[in-house]
Amino acid sequence: MTPADLASIYRQYIACLNTRDWSNLGRFVHDEVSHNGKRIGLAGYRQMLENDYASIPDLHFNIELLVVEPPYVASRLQFDCSPKARFLEL
Repeated sequence: MTPADLASIYRQYIACLNTRDWSNLGRFVHDEVSHNGKRIGLAGYRQMLENDYASIPDLHFNIELLVVEPPYVASRLQFDCSPKARFLEL
């Protein structure tokens, strides 16, 4: 896979999140995904995202910096959003 191909897939993943296209989330996230060292599976990952969007209705993932060197992807995401209440203890 070329760097351009991998970058395109990552951008599609971010677009999937921003459009809340949960039916296509499995194109980008493995069925046995882990988050912070805990296996939550695709269903758990989707639930986590749905909860985030419920807590932060204007949540939008903005790619500020994207570095791709297959098989690695590094990204700095920028957020400008307003949680309805406390979020992540903030």
